[in-house]
Amino acid sequence: MTVLHQSAFDHATVGAVMLKIGNLVGTMVDDPRRLLIMVRELADNAVYHSGEGKGWCAVERTGDHLQVVIRDRGQGIHGSLFHLYPDIDERQAVRWVFQGGVSATADPDRGLGLKMVLDYTQHGATLLLETGGVALVGSGGRARMVGKSTQRVDGVVATLRVPLAGDRTVE
Repeated sequence: MTVLHQSAFDHATVGAVMLKIGNLVGTMVDDPRRLLIMVRELADNAVYHSGEGKGWCAVERTGDHLQVVIRDRGQGIHGSLFHLYPDIDERQAVRWVFQGGVSATADPDRGLGLKMVLDYTQHGATLLLETGGVALVGSGGRARMVGKSTQRVDGVVATLRVPLAGDRTVE
């Protein structure tokens, strides 16, 4: 694995960091604009929903794929939704946000971002999202909860993995 970029970001710097990532991946993947939209959604979630107001990102090349990791050390998806939905557990919270229309803001016009990221996986990307004690894998536009280690993730770690430009290898 080769780390191509890594940086912290917050509300004031997220745009500049996304511009750097966009310039970096511009010729590396087939649809850099769409990838950057998804990465920006994940970064905005770190800034606006984590309770921390900041996040961290890395762009890595692994063989014939590019990985973009967005991480925050905030309250996690369950913690973000708990004040509106106190009766749901961690797994249910993660399932809900990927179905769309569920937002920590209680605004009925919000809550589509993670569904959009999952839909992006129909175009060859894969998503691994870990939060609290659960993990979700998105591929082909579908999500499934997967088992993982007993180590809890503070906040959210989201990894988008896309084939490099011209690579049509199916995993």
